[in-house]
Amino acid sequence: MFPRVCSKIFTLLILLCATAAAASAQSCLSYEPAEVQVSGTLSKQVVPGPPNYESVRRGDKPETIWILTLDKAVCVTGNTDDVNEPEQNVTDLQLVLEGNQFAQVRRMRGRKVRVAATGTLFHAHTAHHRTKVLLDVKEILQEPRIRLRLFIQNP
Repeated sequence: MFPRVCSKIFTLLILLCATAAAASAQSCLSYEPAEVQVSGTLSKQVVPGPPNYESVRRGDKPETIWILTLDKAVCVTGNTDDVNEPEQNVTDLQLVLEGNQFAQVRRMRGRKVRVAATGTLFHAHTAHHRTKVLLDVKEILQEPRIRLRLFIQNP
């Protein structure tokens, strides 16, 4: 009787672990060519660039980058290769913008601008890449701001 109960408990534990692993893998985002949609808070940062990528005060060229801080941490897997490595607990994505996207993002004013972005993910591989994972932006939209209006009735 005891071995049969232990066997059932062991089988149940194996199934629970497999289900948890599958659920975890399903919540991960994939690297390029898969397209992903993420949302979070947009911020602009000035970071040191060439020649040493250490300090703007000591002469490195300032580089402006745009960071999307995600609503919740994600993992990134799938389509891994020599560059795209699996990552866990990714909270910040450096945005790779082109052409008119720079002007569009600059118009999004405010300290905590909420945006939704669509594009493809890739892993950092140069000194210009400041987060482990970057988003090559296809589209970025500012989430609508909710404005409360007070209606005052005249007595």
